[in-house]
Amino acid sequence: MNISKCPHCGFELGNFLYADACPLCHKELKNNTRPLVPAKRKDPHKAQPWPVRMFFGIVRLVES
Repeated sequence: MNISKCPHCGFELGNFLYADACPLCHKELKNNTRPLVPAKRKDPHKAQPWPVRMFFGIVRLVES
């Protein structure tokens, strides 16, 4: 949850609403920091759903 004021010094965050640290007192804003989660990678060998396979099959048929 993002907060509009720094809990340490009361500085109005404004444009720094999503900052990890206060621009005035440079203390960490615990509410804005969270561990980064890596994006899920697509498995290239996983079978696509049938509507996707059908769409690309029609595209290949029209392009040939």
